[in-house]
Amino acid sequence: MKAMVLGDTHGDVTYLGKALEIFEEEKIDRLYLTGDLLPQSAKMLDFLSAKIVAVSGNCDSYYQTEQSVHFPMPLINYTGFNGKTVAITHGHFYDAYSIPIDYDILILGHSHVSTIRRLGSRLVLNPGSLAQPRDGIHSYMILDEKAIRLFDIVNGSLIQKVDF
Repeated sequence: MKAMVLGDTHGDVTYLGKALEIFEEEKIDRLYLTGDLLPQSAKMLDFLSAKIVAVSGNCDSYYQTEQSVHFPMPLINYTGFNGKTVAITHGHFYDAYSIPIDYDILILGHSHVSTIRRLGSRLVLNPGSLAQPRDGIHSYMILDEKAIRLFDIVNGSLIQKVDF
Protein backbone atom coordinates (compact mmCIF):
# COMPACT_ATOMS: atom_id res chain seq x y z
CA MET A 1 0.00 0.00 0.00
CA LYS A 2 1.09 3.55 -0.71
CA ALA A 3 -0.29 6.73 0.88
CA MET A 4 0.17 10.44 0.22
CA VAL A 5 0.02 12.90 3.12
CA LEU A 6 -1.02 16.51 2.50
CA GLY A 7 -1.41 19.29 5.00
CA ASP A 8 -2.69 22.82 5.28
CA THR A 9 -3.67 23.47 1.66
CA HIS A 10 -5.68 26.56 2.71
CA GLY A 11 -7.59 26.63 -0.56
CA ASP A 12 -4.51 26.71 -2.79
CA VAL A 13 -5.59 24.92 -5.96
CA THR A 14 -2.30 25.24 -7.89
CA TYR A 15 -0.11 23.11 -5.61
CA LEU A 16 -3.02 20.81 -4.81
CA GLY A 17 -3.52 20.22 -8.54
CA LYS A 18 0.12 19.23 -8.84
CA ALA A 19 -0.22 16.89 -5.83
CA LEU A 20 -3.24 15.23 -7.44
CA GLU A 21 -1.23 14.66 -10.63
CA ILE A 22 1.45 12.93 -8.54
CA PHE A 23 -1.26 10.92 -6.75
CA GLU A 24 -2.48 9.57 -10.10
CA GLU A 25 0.98 9.05 -11.67
CA GLU A 26 2.30 7.17 -8.62
CA LYS A 27 -0.88 5.06 -8.37
CA ILE A 28 -1.31 5.95 -4.71
CA ASP A 29 -3.93 4.05 -2.70
CA ARG A 30 -4.76 6.46 0.14
CA LEU A 31 -4.74 10.18 0.80
CA TYR A 32 -4.25 11.38 4.37
CA LEU A 33 -5.25 15.00 4.97
CA THR A 34 -4.26 16.94 8.09
CA GLY A 35 -6.93 19.62 7.78
CA ASP A 36 -7.16 23.31 6.95
CA LEU A 37 -8.32 22.46 3.45
CA LEU A 38 -10.88 25.24 3.06
CA PRO A 39 -13.78 24.74 0.64
CA GLN A 40 -11.82 25.36 -2.59
CA SER A 41 -9.36 22.54 -1.87
CA ALA A 42 -12.00 20.26 -0.41
CA LYS A 43 -14.11 20.45 -3.56
CA MET A 44 -11.10 19.44 -5.67
CA LEU A 45 -10.55 16.40 -3.46
CA ASP A 46 -14.13 15.21 -3.18
CA PHE A 47 -13.87 12.86 -6.20
CA LEU A 48 -11.32 10.83 -4.18
CA SER A 49 -13.57 10.57 -1.12
CA ALA A 50 -13.37 6.75 -0.99
CA LYS A 51 -9.56 6.97 -0.69
CA ILE A 52 -9.39 9.84 1.82
CA VAL A 53 -8.76 9.73 5.57
CA ALA A 54 -9.04 13.32 6.76
CA VAL A 55 -9.41 15.52 9.81
CA SER A 56 -10.77 18.98 10.36
CA GLY A 57 -8.39 21.84 11.05
CA ASN A 58 -9.02 25.03 12.96
CA CYS A 59 -9.72 26.97 9.73
CA ASP A 60 -12.07 24.31 8.36
CA SER A 61 -14.50 24.90 11.20
CA TYR A 62 -14.50 28.63 10.51
CA TYR A 63 -15.13 28.15 6.77
CA GLN A 64 -17.45 25.13 7.31
CA THR A 65 -15.35 23.04 4.91
CA GLU A 66 -16.93 19.83 6.21
CA GLN A 67 -20.26 20.80 4.64
CA SER A 68 -18.79 20.83 1.12
CA VAL A 69 -17.34 17.28 1.03
CA HIS A 70 -18.46 13.66 1.04
CA PHE A 71 -15.75 12.36 3.37
CA PRO A 72 -15.71 12.66 7.17
CA MET A 73 -13.50 15.27 8.81
CA PRO A 74 -13.48 14.58 12.57
CA LEU A 75 -10.95 16.13 14.96
CA ILE A 76 -9.16 12.77 15.22
CA ASN A 77 -9.19 9.99 12.65
CA TYR A 78 -7.31 6.75 12.49
CA THR A 79 -6.57 3.98 10.05
CA GLY A 80 -4.28 1.04 9.52
CA PHE A 81 -1.21 1.17 7.34
CA ASN A 82 0.88 -1.96 6.72
CA GLY A 83 0.05 -3.40 10.14
CA LYS A 84 0.56 -0.11 11.98
CA THR A 85 -2.04 2.13 13.61
CA VAL A 86 -2.04 5.62 12.12
CA ALA A 87 -3.65 8.45 14.07
CA ILE A 88 -4.33 11.73 12.29
CA THR A 89 -5.20 15.04 13.89
CA HIS A 90 -4.67 18.63 12.85
CA GLY A 91 -2.60 19.59 15.87
CA HIS A 92 -4.55 22.51 17.27
CA PHE A 93 -6.21 20.40 20.02
CA TYR A 94 -4.01 17.32 20.31
CA ASP A 95 -0.31 16.58 19.93
CA ALA A 96 1.95 13.54 20.30
CA TYR A 97 1.57 13.61 24.07
CA SER A 98 -2.14 14.35 24.47
CA ILE A 99 -3.92 12.41 21.73
CA PRO A 100 -6.24 9.85 23.36
CA ILE A 101 -5.61 7.14 20.73
CA ASP A 102 -2.75 4.67 20.89
CA TYR A 103 -0.73 4.89 17.68
CA ASP A 104 2.36 3.71 15.87
CA ILE A 105 2.38 6.70 13.51
CA LEU A 106 0.90 10.11 14.30
CA ILE A 107 0.27 12.54 11.47
CA LEU A 108 -0.19 16.21 12.39
CA GLY A 109 -0.58 19.48 10.53
CA HIS A 110 -1.17 23.01 11.83
CA SER A 111 2.47 24.14 12.24
CA HIS A 112 3.14 24.40 8.47
CA VAL A 113 6.59 22.94 9.18
CA SER A 114 7.51 19.56 7.72
CA THR A 115 9.03 16.95 10.01
CA ILE A 116 9.64 13.25 10.44
CA ARG A 117 10.77 12.32 13.94
CA ARG A 118 10.88 9.34 16.23
CA LEU A 119 9.27 9.44 19.65
CA GLY A 120 10.41 6.21 21.26
CA SER A 121 9.04 3.42 19.07
CA ARG A 122 6.55 5.77 17.41
CA LEU A 123 6.82 8.07 14.43
CA VAL A 124 5.45 11.62 14.38
CA LEU A 125 4.97 13.15 10.94
CA ASN A 126 3.98 16.55 9.66
CA PRO A 127 3.84 17.01 5.88
CA GLY A 128 4.19 20.77 6.24
CA SER A 129 2.01 22.95 4.06
CA LEU A 130 1.43 22.87 0.34
CA ALA A 131 0.25 26.47 0.32
CA GLN A 132 1.84 28.43 3.15
CA PRO A 133 4.99 26.70 4.41
CA ARG A 134 6.71 28.27 7.39
CA ASP A 135 9.90 26.36 6.60
CA GLY A 136 10.00 27.58 2.99
CA ILE A 137 9.23 24.16 1.48
CA HIS A 138 5.93 23.45 -0.28
CA SER A 139 5.95 19.82 0.79
CA TYR A 140 4.09 16.51 0.87
CA MET A 141 4.84 12.98 2.04
CA ILE A 142 4.63 9.52 0.53
CA LEU A 143 4.44 6.44 2.76
CA ASP A 144 4.96 2.92 1.48
CA GLU A 145 5.85 -0.39 3.12
CA LYS A 146 9.56 0.52 3.24
CA ALA A 147 9.87 4.21 4.06
CA ILE A 148 8.44 7.66 4.62
CA ARG A 149 9.59 10.23 2.09
CA LEU A 150 9.21 13.99 2.28
CA PHE A 151 9.24 15.84 -1.07
CA ASP A 152 9.35 19.42 -2.30
CA ILE A 153 6.39 19.76 -4.66
CA VAL A 154 7.95 22.70 -6.53
CA ASN A 155 10.98 20.84 -7.87
CA GLY A 156 10.19 17.22 -6.95
CA SER A 157 13.32 16.80 -4.84
CA LEU A 158 13.49 14.34 -1.96
CA ILE A 159 14.03 16.28 1.26
CA GLN A 160 14.09 13.50 3.83
CA LYS A 161 13.67 9.73 3.93
CA VAL A 162 13.13 7.54 6.99
CA ASP A 163 12.98 3.77 6.69
CA PHE A 164 10.41 1.80 8.67
